[in-house]
Amino acid sequence: LPEWLNFLPSLGIDTPKEMLLVFAVSLVVLTLLTAVTSFINKFYLSSSGERIIADIRERIFAHLQRLSLTFHDDSRRGSLIYSLTSDIDRLKTIIIDLPQDLTHRGVTVAVYIGLMLALDWRLGLIGLASLPFVALAVRYFGSRVRKAMKKRRKMEAEIASIIAENIPALMLVQAYSQEEQESQRFKVENIASMEAKIRALSLMQSYGRVMDFLVFTSMAIILYFGGKMALGGGLLVGTLVLSLNYLQEVHGALQKFYRMFDKVIRAQVSAERLNELVREDMVIRDAPNAVVAPPLKGRIEFQNVSFAYHNGKEAIRDVSFVVEAGETLALIGPSGAGKSTLISLLLRFYDPQQGHILVDRQDIQRFTLRSYREQITVLMQEARLFNQTVRENILFGRPDASEEEVIQAARLAQAHEFILQMPRGYDTVIQEGGTNLSGGQIQRINIARAILRNTPIVILDEPATGLDPEVEMAVNQAIANLVKGKTAIIIAHKFLTIRNADKILLLHHGQRQAFGTHEELLKTSPAYQSFIRTQFAWREKLITREN
Repeated sequence: LPEWLNFLPSLGIDTPKEMLLVFAVSLVVLTLLTAVTSFINKFYLSSSGERIIADIRERIFAHLQRLSLTFHDDSRRGSLIYSLTSDIDRLKTIIIDLPQDLTHRGVTVAVYIGLMLALDWRLGLIGLASLPFVALAVRYFGSRVRKAMKKRRKMEAEIASIIAENIPALMLVQAYSQEEQESQRFKVENIASMEAKIRALSLMQSYGRVMDFLVFTSMAIILYFGGKMALGGGLLVGTLVLSLNYLQEVHGALQKFYRMFDKVIRAQVSAERLNELVREDMVIRDAPNAVVAPPLKGRIEFQNVSFAYHNGKEAIRDVSFVVEAGETLALIGPSGAGKSTLISLLLRFYDPQQGHILVDRQDIQRFTLRSYREQITVLMQEARLFNQTVRENILFGRPDASEEEVIQAARLAQAHEFILQMPRGYDTVIQEGGTNLSGGQIQRINIARAILRNTPIVILDEPATGLDPEVEMAVNQAIANLVKGKTAIIIAHKFLTIRNADKILLLHHGQRQAFGTHEELLKTSPAYQSFIRTQFAWREKLITREN
């Protein structure tokens, strides 16, 4: 027995069969211990990595929520989705796989090179001589693979964007018989992505063959010079064989790292894109001295407000008006007049370059964003419902509301009765895009959410447009309940809404063309008269009669 096993006879294990049994059991125990420790190591390392990835995804999503609309207007939806999914998933290679493999392979290379140097320093130095060339190969191919991967990542983001915009528009695509055109558009981007991937694969295979060449060249040189020394009696044959074996182990470690090279480069490209995203600073922030907004009454004043988007074109120019608390303002004008921009300024999605916006005679930039926006309700023409229950969609307006308040809001929105007729009532899950609801039902749930929010200021893009008369009547009643006693700014499309408003603001090319009541403007504003005649020609007799 080896000396380190001499203790076995003292334990009563002295026959070959007993020793064989001990060795067999020991092998099983060691295998089990190795499996358990490997499982614990990989499980906890992987689970920790997954927690880090989940945290990164949450932080980037929260960052996207805070970025201004300018950024989102300029960004492709598919590209952002790709960043939050594929790009972040690839970070696992850098966070989990790379440190583990780099440490393991690095230690392997260092140990075997050390053993080669210990066996024979001359053969060890020959083995080391190839490492600078390996480093040069990594640098040369790495930059080129990264460039190809960047191009591929861009193409994949374009593909994701095409899918993201195409699937919701399938009805339009099929109705216009544009399936082939859209498929061709997808094909062009898909081929570009494939070509970038093939380019990267070509570089990776070239890198792999260069690595093979360097290692086998080192082995050939060691075999040649080591063989000469062995033949001359200056080196033991066993030393030469071990040196070659150790170099093979070094080669194996480098080969395994080479297989990760592609993943590491892709992860690096994704990390660069995510870093660019995180460094985006187009955010409307609270002023350093911002205060929590007090309960607002709803008086709104624009003082010589001007605003231009980043392209330099003015969207709002020197606009001034006042809406007293509790009044309704009809915001009108042709497409592109600046109505949506004015609403975005009031909500502080953007800040004006000139002028001031006051609420209750205080500049809105003095308030913290959260406390200010919490006192505004927005109801746009295109209602947005989430793939959640009806109750959760209504509670989105005020998550801490009670069940009684939810039901009361639904009643005021003319929605309670049809909700009860749904398969699970308020617990019915609304399908993506609201496909299990009619247009009127979507609008009324949206209005219920707004009623529950119960804020002093309501902004709405007249949502009754395009509904049948019976449903429109129910929606109009729901809107009346919503705006009762509140300051309301309505992007108006209907004559009755305009006529019944307390004040009317007519915009044209971002400028105020008329402001006042319907009766005043019919008497004093040719621009308003022209707008009404153009938009509501069927009312011409009524306008003439009122004049």
